[in-house]
Formats: sequence, C-alpha cells, structure tokens
Amino acid sequence: MSTQSKTMPLIDLKVYIRIVAAVFSISSATAIVMTLLRLLNPHLYYLDALNNRDMAIHYFVSGLMLVTSTIGFLNSLIVMNRSATNNTGRNITIWLLLDSLFETSRVVYVFLCEIILKGQGPLQFYELMITIIQYLLDSFLYCQMILRH
Repeated sequence: MSTQSKTMPLIDLKVYIRIVAAVFSISSATAIVMTLLRLLNPHLYYLDALNNRDMAIHYFVSGLMLVTSTIGFLNSLIVMNRSATNNTGRNITIWLLLDSLFETSRVVYVFLCEIILKGQGPLQFYELMITIIQYLLDSFLYCQMILRH
C-alpha cells in the first residue's frame, strides 16, 4: 500500500511566481482601467448626480485606487522581469505585501462605491463582478504563494 503525498502541484516555484505576477498585473491593470472610466465618466456608474461630500469621496477613493493599482501593476511587472535568483525571500514577501495593499484598497473602493455612493450605473454591475472574480482568484493564488514560500 503506497501513501499519497499531499504536496502542492508540481510547478516549479520560479515559474509559479511569474504566473502569479502575471495574474496580479492583469488584476491591477483592470482596476486602473475601471477607475479611469469611473473618473472620466461618472454617469456610467452613478445614476444620480453626486453631491459635494459624495464627489469628494468619489475622487478620494478613485485616486487611492489609481495609486495602489499602479503600485501593484509596476510591482508585478518587476517580479515578472526580475531574474529568478532575485525572486526569493524578502523580495517575494515585499511583493505579496504590496499586492495585499492593492487588494485591500480594491475592497474599500468597491465598498465605498457600492454602499456609500450607491453606484447603480450601467458599468457598476460589471465592475463589481470583475472585481469579485479577480479578488477570489488573486486571493487563492496569494494563499498558494504563501504556502509555497
């Protein structure tokens, strides 16, 4: 009787890191595009005009999302293009921490836009669905990355 090993899939860690970085960069790029759309065309996300307080929240949270998405995108590009010998230890930990900053900001962004600003425009639903799917995928890969690291 042989015992089966309960190990992770047999993808080399160096390759896996690049795959995860590519997925994270796609998530970040998607967030950048959706945020820019929200900034340039708020009527696609809000059916009612925003009052001064809501407009300030809109610009603040969108600005925060642009900054953290850009950091996440650039950080993942660096990981994808860095040599495999440098994609270890502290560098990976920093990358994952910066990605969790992006993911946390994205959750706050969606919460504020959905609940506080009551987004109901034609693109709001699509942004919400894309965000949920990407967040779940990123979280799964993030957890796998931690287990492998």
